[in-house]
Amino acid sequence: MYEASPKSKIVLDIEKTKKFILTIDFNKINSVGFYGGEISSDYDRYQKFIDLVPKNVIKFTISNGTWSVGEVERKKFIDFVQKNRLQVFISTTKFHKPFQDSKVLEKYAKKYGFTLKGEDNIIPMGRAKKDKWTCSRRCLNYTCPIRLTLNPHGDIMFCNCDGVYPIIGTYNDDFNAVVKKGINLDKSHGCHYSF
Repeated sequence: MYEASPKSKIVLDIEKTKKFILTIDFNKINSVGFYGGEISSDYDRYQKFIDLVPKNVIKFTISNGTWSVGEVERKKFIDFVQKNRLQVFISTTKFHKPFQDSKVLEKYAKKYGFTLKGEDNIIPMGRAKKDKWTCSRRCLNYTCPIRLTLNPHGDIMFCNCDGVYPIIGTYNDDFNAVVKKGINLDKSHGCHYSF
């Protein structure tokens, strides 16, 4: 995640992911995101992961928008996100624009409610990181969200956007144990969790 590229061939293991997901009480989950690898690169594989999440849970994807260039790929993408009721956020930075059709993305943002994320709305991690970055703490509020990332290597990162994403567990851990580690780690920011 945040280092994804077409050259990267590492993917999440469906069985290990399923084992971890079975430990989750989805009544405590606001949303689940599918990104850090482009969903349009392997719809069948992503469908298996989406199917692990209950239908009533909000799902979203963050896309690089490369699918916007060709008509066939546009249709596949739209059909997939509509079928799965995915909210779509598209990164439209100077790194992404050379591989996108900006006019199509602007049209689809209006037509389908996609959100276009420009330079000022990108988490500065991976290739998008900045030299001088300090935490804005914009993700912190009275009831702080917990944001976890499952990595293909089997690690689970705590991603509450403070510029550092520590590993706080693995696929083999129970969801509640991972969350507890994250809460204890983030209390230093003054968060008050109601989890």
